[in-house]
Amino acid sequence: MEEGQAQIFRGVVPKKNGNWGAQVSVNRKPLWLGTYETVVEAANAYDRANLKLRRLSALNIPWYDRPQEIEFQSMYPFATVISMIKNGTYTQNYAYFMTDEAILARNQCLAGARNRQQSSGETGISGVTEVHNPVKLFSVRIG
Repeated sequence: MEEGQAQIFRGVVPKKNGNWGAQVSVNRKPLWLGTYETVVEAANAYDRANLKLRRLSALNIPWYDRPQEIEFQSMYPFATVISMIKNGTYTQNYAYFMTDEAILARNQCLAGARNRQQSSGETGISGVTEVHNPVKLFSVRIG
């Protein structure tokens, strides 16, 4: 791709050596995500960072094309996702997340949590069995 085509992708800048860089702004400060061989790889790095920041309107590729990626990122804090993007392990970790083995393990974990909740007699969405009593704060009744 030629340098002029980089304008198609947000957060992607051409490098003099023919590679492509990706950066995103966090709190109005640029955060360098790395240098990539193709413009598409750089655009994906930018999108993954923005997906974690919940800037869905800033994505190069629509988020609804990858709903599982939102679930994957919800398992990690922002710093960990950025670290995976920078050191190149994001794609590998996401690929494992999408394997049948990992999906089965997550489902078993969820089923085990539901069974523990039911066997302990917990009820409700949050598992709280006690009744909520309103409190007074600054002479105003809350709850």
